[in-house]
Amino acid sequence: MKIKRSEIFVLLSAIFFAALLVYSFRPGRRPTAGGKDHAVPAPGSDVRGQATTLLNGFDFTEESGGKPTMRIKADRTIGYGPGAGLAPDNYSGEKVALTLYPDDGSPVTVLADRGTYDERTREARLEGNVRWSDEQGSLAETTLGLFHAATHTLEAPHAVHFVRGSIDLTAPSARYDLLEKALHLAGPIQGAGGGSDSAGLSKMTARSGIYRREPGILELEAFDGSSVSGDRYAADHVTVKTGGSGGRTEWVKGVGGVRGILAPGHAAANGGSKTPVERQYSGDESMLLLDTEGKPRSLVFTGAPALLMDPARRLTAPKVEMTFEDGRIASAKGSGGVRVDGEDGHADAERGSVGFNREGDAENVVLEGSVRIDSDGKKGDGVRAVELDAKGLWLLTGDATHSARVESGNSKLSADRIELDRPRRQVRGQGHARAVLGPDAQKKTGTVTFIGDPKKPSYAKADRIVLDDAAQTAVLSGAASVWQEDSSLFADDITLSDAEKSVIAVQNVRAVLAPDRNAKTADKPAEKPGRKTADKAAEAAADKSASVVTARRLLYRETERTGRFEGGVVVTRGAGWRATGGESTAWLAEERGVDCMEISGDADLVDRTVGRTAKADKIVDYPKQGKSVLWGAPARVTDASGNKVAGAVLTIFDRGGSVEVTAPEGGKTETIHKTEKN
Repeated sequence: MKIKRSEIFVLLSAIFFAALLVYSFRPGRRPTAGGKDHAVPAPGSDVRGQATTLLNGFDFTEESGGKPTMRIKADRTIGYGPGAGLAPDNYSGEKVALTLYPDDGSPVTVLADRGTYDERTREARLEGNVRWSDEQGSLAETTLGLFHAATHTLEAPHAVHFVRGSIDLTAPSARYDLLEKALHLAGPIQGAGGGSDSAGLSKMTARSGIYRREPGILELEAFDGSSVSGDRYAADHVTVKTGGSGGRTEWVKGVGGVRGILAPGHAAANGGSKTPVERQYSGDESMLLLDTEGKPRSLVFTGAPALLMDPARRLTAPKVEMTFEDGRIASAKGSGGVRVDGEDGHADAERGSVGFNREGDAENVVLEGSVRIDSDGKKGDGVRAVELDAKGLWLLTGDATHSARVESGNSKLSADRIELDRPRRQVRGQGHARAVLGPDAQKKTGTVTFIGDPKKPSYAKADRIVLDDAAQTAVLSGAASVWQEDSSLFADDITLSDAEKSVIAVQNVRAVLAPDRNAKTADKPAEKPGRKTADKAAEAAADKSASVVTARRLLYRETERTGRFEGGVVVTRGAGWRATGGESTAWLAEERGVDCMEISGDADLVDRTVGRTAKADKIVDYPKQGKSVLWGAPARVTDASGNKVAGAVLTIFDRGGSVEVTAPEGGKTETIHKTEKN
C-alpha cells in the first residue's frame, strides 16, 4: 500500500515573508526612493495616518557580516505618519517580493500582492495572493497573513493551500511559530494527490497537523487516506518524513489505531482466473518505507497483536512486515509468536511468512520454530511447516532432535515429514514413521490390526504411513510392522481397513500371534483317553507359546476372525514345532491368540521337542489343546526312533505324546515299528 506524503513547508515561507517585511519597514531602515509615481497605490486595509512618502522601484537588501540576510523588492511603497512632514510609522507596499538567504543552501522567495507594517505594534499584515515556491517545485498559497512580533508567530486565519510534488493539501487556517520553527495546521485538513509521490494515496483527511521545518517532518492527527484503487491507511497519529529532490516522502510512521486496506489486485480486469482478494491490516504502530519513485518498499506494523487478514485467512503476530514489488504486495512476515487462522483450523509458530503472486493470491506459507497446527480436528507439531496448497495441505518437518507429529482422532503419527491434507482427510508420514492406532471413542469402534484387541491401541512403524479418515484405513509401506503387547505383524506393505474390517499384508509377511498375557484361564491340552500328562508346568508354558507365521501374503477379515496366509507358508511355535505348506488359515480366539490353524498344500510338520516329523495334505493345529490333526492319502508320522504310522487321519495328542490313527473308509492303516537291538 502507498501512503501520500504531505509537506507543508509552503506556509513557512509565507511566514518568513511577513517577518522580513516587518523587518524591512522598521525605523532606521527606511529604503531610498527610486523616484515618484503619479499613481498613488491603494493603502492597506489596516493603515492609519496620512501618506507622507511615496517610493517607486523599491529595492532593499539587509546584510550581516557582509552577507545578505534578506532582500525586499516592490513596485511602490507608501509611508504613513501622524501628519505632513512627520516620520512615517506605518508602511504599505504592493507587488512585494521577499527573498530570504539562509546561512547555507538556496534562498527562498515569497511573493504577495501587498503588505503593511505597523512600527509601533511591530505587527505586519500580508494580503492578496501570498505565495512561495522553490527550485524543487513546492508551492504554498494563502490570502492573509498576520505577523505577531510579541509571540513570534504568523497567523493565517484563512484557507491555506500547499502543493509539493503530487501532494495538494488545504487547511482552514494555520499558525507558524518562528521560535519552534513549526507550522500548526488547524483542521479538518483535506488533501489530494496524483499518487506518484504520495505512496499511492489520492485523498487524505486529518483533524490537525504540524509541520516541523528543519527535520522536514509533518505530523498529522486522526489521519485517513485512500487511493483511487481502494487502498486505505489510517492512524491516530501519523509522522511523514520528507526530503530529497521535489520534497520526496522517505517514510511514514503511524502510532495508535493503525488500520488499512490493501485493495484487490487487477487479476479480474487482466483476464485472471481468480477473483481478486481484499486484505485488511491493523496494529498499534507502523513504519512505511518508500523507494526513490515514491512507491512503498516495506510496511512494518506492530501490535498486541498486529493483524493481516483476507476472507480466507488471518495472520496475527506482535510484528508483521510486508514487502512490495512495483507497488504490489510480495510477501508478509510475522515474528515474535505467529498465528495463522484459516477456515477450518489454525497454526502457531515462533515466526512465519507468506508470499503473494502477481495476481495477489497467497502462496508459500512457511512457519518456523515450535510449530503447532490444528486443522479440521487434527493437531500437529514440528520444527517447520509449509502450506503446499491454499486449500489446507500442510507439510510438517522435524529435525535431529524432534520429529514432526500429528494426532488424528485417537491415533498419533510421527515422522521426519508429515503431510496434513485437510481436503482429502489424510495424514501422511514419510521417513522413520511411527504411529499409535487407537480406537474411535466417539464411534465406539476399534482399529482392526489382526494381532491384537481392536479396543486397545496398537503400535506401528514403516518408511511411510498414511492415515486416511475418509477411507478409514491405515496404509504402511516399506519395512512395515504393527504390534500390540506380545503379538506383531511385519511385511513390506500393510493396509488396515476399519471400513472393510480387514488387514492386508504383502511380501515378506511375518505374524507373531501370542495369547493374551492377561487371560485368566486357558484351555487344557487335549489328552488321549486314559492318559495323563506328566509335566503340567511344561504344558502351562506351552499354552502361552506364540504362533509365528511367515508367508508372501496375508488377508485377515475381522467378521470371520480368520487370517489367510498364501505363498511359502511357515508356521513355528515354541522351541521346536514347525509346519510348512502352500497356504494357511488361522482362526483367532476371543483373547486374540490362535484358536486353530490350518496348513495345506504338501504340508510338512516337524516337532523337535519329541523328535517327530509328519507329512500330509492338510494339517489342522490346535495350539491351546496341544493337538494336531493331519489329513492325507495317507498322512504319515515318523517319531524319533524311526517308527512310522500312516492313515487318512492322524491325530497327535499330548503335544506329541501320542498319535491316534483313523483309517479311511474301506481302507486300512499302516504302522511300522522299529525294534531296538539288545
